[in-house]
Amino acid sequence: MPKGTFCILLPLDSDYKILGYYFKNKSDANFKITGDLFLRLNLDHERNDYTFLKLKDHKIFSYIHKFEGKKKNKALGLILGLLMEEEEKPDKFRSSLKEAAENLEELNLLKITEDDFSQKFKEIYQETLEPLIDILKPEVLREFIINRTKDLLSGGKNERKLAQELLEKVEDKEYEKITQYYKNAKKELQSNDFEKAGKIFGKAYNIALELLGDDSEITKSLEDKASFSQKTPELSKKRDKIVQEARNALRNEDFHQAYLLYKQASEISKELVQFEKEEEYRLKSKALNDFYQIDQKFKKE
Repeated sequence: MPKGTFCILLPLDSDYKILGYYFKNKSDANFKITGDLFLRLNLDHERNDYTFLKLKDHKIFSYIHKFEGKKKNKALGLILGLLMEEEEKPDKFRSSLKEAAENLEELNLLKITEDDFSQKFKEIYQETLEPLIDILKPEVLREFIINRTKDLLSGGKNERKLAQELLEKVEDKEYEKITQYYKNAKKELQSNDFEKAGKIFGKAYNIALELLGDDSEITKSLEDKASFSQKTPELSKKRDKIVQEARNALRNEDFHQAYLLYKQASEISKELVQFEKEEEYRLKSKALNDFYQIDQKFKKE
């Protein structure tokens, strides 16, 4: 469970604006976004949608959401960040962080009052940023579906027919399959079988699409997890090939090429939300670049 969250607006007329914070415990409320911390976040987000920072006392997982249409004439977008527990893995919050940022965009962020934002921010945190497994409990899913049928029953003939079909599926406990598929997919992820996990997430998504609709945050999250899991093997293979090429370049004492390859491996690792690998390859890349610069300097002399 994250300790809390923060939101930074990126208006065109200034560097940044802190829209607000939300913390589950008052003991964490002394955390603040300083100018230096913003610069680090903003620099990382110039290259990546997601970034992970390890500070002295905190771990931050953040996502930049860029505005489109008329909104981008007033602001570039927003950075939404999570303050993480020490043992927490950021990858499980990837899709929910994106969903929460999209929900925040719906607010009039340039004009909203501090009190109104604080209330909405808390609601979005509790509804979207809590771990997905908490809202995939069968009894919670059942309640979501029942509420959807109530809305449909007040509609036309087709909507009422759909509501009746959904009620029949509730009686058959179809929603329990979503929970089970999700748990099975998570087990496959723990075994690093991303392709199989992606397929199982896809099954959960298809049932959620039918029972909850395409505008449900649960449906969107499952779709994102299916897509991300399925592309992970290909990206991992690409990254591993680049790392091997970097090692070969090192054997041949081509330090500049090794630096470039490790830098590329670091960027792919960040895309995969594998931040330990990202840090490893980034540090190797930096060390090799420093070595190359020194080597070139003394060769000239």
